[in-house]
Amino acid sequence: MQHPRKYIFGPVPSRRLGRSLGVDVIPRKLCTLDCLYCEVGRTDKRALRRKEYIPAGEIIAEIRAALSESGEIDTVTFSGSGEPTLNSKLGEMIRAVKSFSSVPVAVITNGTLLYLRDVRYDLLAADIVLPSLDAITPSVFEHLNRPHPGLDLCSILDGLKSFRGEFGGQIWLEILFAKGYNDGEDEIERMKKVIDEIKPDRIQLNTVIRPPAEAYCEPVDEERLKEIKRLLGQTCEIIGAALGRPTSAVRVVDYGEIVGLLQRRSMTVDETALALGFPRLDALIALGVLEEQGLVESFYHFDVKYYRALVGASRLERRKMTFQVHLN
Repeated sequence: MQHPRKYIFGPVPSRRLGRSLGVDVIPRKLCTLDCLYCEVGRTDKRALRRKEYIPAGEIIAEIRAALSESGEIDTVTFSGSGEPTLNSKLGEMIRAVKSFSSVPVAVITNGTLLYLRDVRYDLLAADIVLPSLDAITPSVFEHLNRPHPGLDLCSILDGLKSFRGEFGGQIWLEILFAKGYNDGEDEIERMKKVIDEIKPDRIQLNTVIRPPAEAYCEPVDEERLKEIKRLLGQTCEIIGAALGRPTSAVRVVDYGEIVGLLQRRSMTVDETALALGFPRLDALIALGVLEEQGLVESFYHFDVKYYRALVGASRLERRKMTFQVHLN
């Protein structure tokens, strides 16, 4: 029997981290930035203050239970629908997971708080840290990332460099390119100089794939990404779509789990099926039922159909659905 989950989701197939058990340690859309491209939507609560927004003990208990129930997991990933380093108990939670599990721990962060010594200390216990860096020029940073007024770009860059000197694990630096904002030659040249100082283990290039917070934020085309990859060097890669693993046996899923995924980000039918491990037809039926009940809605982005949870869907009465998952 699966324990109730409030802060854990998945495991879901990740483009970078395999089958990832997601951990959400921050209230929805509490972040230091309000990025144009954010797939979770606009930030309605920008903040810099660190505190225990969600009780660490509850999260640790959920992770422990999920690891015993979820089968094969490649990573435990602190990420979710806000900036995880805003939780002042992040380091305690990472260290707790390391004490009872050998599964690698990853943290996906926008990197804006790495200028704080306590944030860097919290992340030292992780195996992989995936910070973002979308801009080197203050004007680009302001327009693309829409930061909290208390943030300073120079301090952020210094924090990334300091963390590299202190952290013995892997740093995978993600850069998301948005057309007309940070894809110009001058910005990329400046970016290369700073990246050479940060010395990440990997540089991962991304663009606007999922529906963004602002509809006018557009992706960079594939050819331009390839040009940027060539300019930034050998440790650079373009990250693509996740690849699922075939599974077997009966997969018991409830509607609440589907809604929980869609509250964090919009997904297609195929992505929903892949994330929850059941056939596409069953995912399509489940999403259709949820849409009829007014718990999710469908919409189109660049001619691709996505689904997202509607406000109030978290109050859904959990109903079980059993799907037989077949090997391909």
